[in-house]
Amino acid sequence: MIVTADEVNRSFKGTLDLLNSRAEGLQAFDMSERGFWRSFAAIWLTLPAYIVSVAFERLRLGLLVPNHPLLDSFWIDAVVAFGQVASFVALPVAMIWGTRKLGLTHRYVPFVIVMNWVSVMTMLVMSVPVLLLILGWAPPPLASLFSLAFFIIVLRAQWFATKATLGLPGLPAFGIVAFGVLLNSLIQAAMRGILT
Repeated sequence: MIVTADEVNRSFKGTLDLLNSRAEGLQAFDMSERGFWRSFAAIWLTLPAYIVSVAFERLRLGLLVPNHPLLDSFWIDAVVAFGQVASFVALPVAMIWGTRKLGLTHRYVPFVIVMNWVSVMTMLVMSVPVLLLILGWAPPPLASLFSLAFFIIVLRAQWFATKATLGLPGLPAFGIVAFGVLLNSLIQAAMRGILT
């Protein structure tokens, strides 16, 4: 399934509305079954974040060499790609069980659609400080500060999106977001462990 430019535009606008705590942003998303599957196809929009992740892993491993092809190690490329896809689908898969446990199965599809689009925005935004570090435009402490600031912003967007789509109070919604962060942290740690 191909995601259309109109759907990308509407979904990013909806994500920005949710970032600003405007629940009417939910109306921007295609909440149909087709919209559900297309929200998974939106991972292709994170290709720039994937390339930044590959460059960062090569830098971390001491393999980032000027005037050398970035995507020349199938192993690194594949492990980073697996990590990115696993991070993208981990929470939606876990929430199959989670929404059943909470008695919210009727809200599962909207939750996944919105969170997939929020995840696309999260991956793109969180790659900016890493890119600044790789390019040498931000020293590690400044890049870390940018990462922390962006993390807080996207965490808030994820929290509000969870709260709005599942109809949960603030604390349980935060628990789901924290669970998603934990899953992503475990996936990233496993990916780095495989590469080291």
